[in-house]
Amino acid sequence: MPFGLGTLAMIGGGAIAAAGFIPIAIGFGTAGIVAGSVAAATQSSIGAVAAGSTFATMTSLGMTGVFSTLAGVGSAITGAGAAIAALIP
Repeated sequence: MPFGLGTLAMIGGGAIAAAGFIPIAIGFGTAGIVAGSVAAATQSSIGAVAAGSTFATMTSLGMTGVFSTLAGVGSAITGAGAAIAALIP
């Protein structure tokens, strides 16, 4: 196997963390759309956001903490993978 278990955990954890960090970084926060963000500019250009739209769903996921949870869990998996990789070369 070209990659060890720790390396695979770091790669997978990083992907999960990115799935959480990227929407947060563009402005889908737990308190709603962050002022001055890419998401705010997008909402401004959309006007009335339709219920069930991708933008509305992203806003809902951000406000319910899904992105924060993904970022935290992915970071924890990445850290665990690093520990495994350090212990089992």
